[in-house]
Amino acid sequence: MSRKRDIKQFRQVLREMRGSVVAAQRAYPDVLHIEIRDPSGDLWLLATQDAEWSPSDPNELLGRVVEDATLDETGELRCGFSDGSFLAIEPGILESEEDPPYWELITPGGIVLEFGPGIRWQISSAAAPASSRR
Repeated sequence: MSRKRDIKQFRQVLREMRGSVVAAQRAYPDVLHIEIRDPSGDLWLLATQDAEWSPSDPNELLGRVVEDATLDETGELRCGFSDGSFLAIEPGILESEEDPPYWELITPGGIVLEFGPGIRWQISSAAAPASSRR
């Protein structure tokens, strides 16, 4: 598949992420885990790894409804909520190409989107071993 078609698919998957935030929590070591229940009742899983996020309190995300998700040219993922607020996930400082992805999204259908380190993205299957997704 061409890189241009891959990025188009990547952005399409982000556009499909819609629903209520049913869980949001900080995990060790300073990562954010979010679960979004879509209108079909399926669960989307979003996790940061090497990124900053705002708002910083995960409890502020609970019950909000994702209406829009976009990735800008700097690598910031922005999830817009129905009340006009948003979640911004900003890439961490690139120290090495071996750094973990800034964030990862797993769709109900088993598609995995990873973004980072640097302006690098990847689409794979959740069924694939983690080592083959890199």
